[in-house]
Formats: sequence, C-alpha cells, structure tokens
Amino acid sequence: MKNFLFIGLAITMLSCRAMYGIEPTFTMGMSESEFKQKNRPELVSAAKDGSRIYSTYHVLTHYKFFFFENEKLVRFEKGEHPDDYQLFRY
Repeated sequence: MKNFLFIGLAITMLSCRAMYGIEPTFTMGMSESEFKQKNRPELVSAAKDGSRIYSTYHVLTHYKFFFFENEKLVRFEKGEHPDDYQLFRY
C-alpha cells in the first residue's frame, strides 16, 4: 500500500512540474549548447549576425529571455508577455 502512495505522490509532483514549467538554470557566459541541454528554451529570434534570443516560461516568474552572441549568453531579461523580448532589443 505504501508503494502505491509513493507512486501516486511522484506522479502528482511530476505532473505539477510539467504544468507550471521549470525554472531555467543558467550562468552568464555559458555556451548556447550547454544552455539548451540544461533547459527547454524556445527560440524566439535569430539575426543574420548570429545573435539569438531564447525564452522560457514559469508560472510564478513568467517569461525570461536569454540573449546569445557568438554562442555565449551575454544578457538576460524578465518579461510578462511572450513578445516582450522586442522591447529589450539592443
């Protein structure tokens, strides 16, 4: 009976994590490939010069935008809406 309780608790916790999103893990200067491995970002913008902007979402912290240049994280901003990254352009 305890096993069923633990399995039910684990399923509940995992479903909540999927529903609310995962808080991103990052450090300034980290590589783009390492960032994509540790998080599940969505590419929202890519320029011809190689710069890219990724976003993540968490129900409590809303949107976070990550700016990459030369495949290195150079900037990070918070936003309320999925298109707020346009306000943070250089």
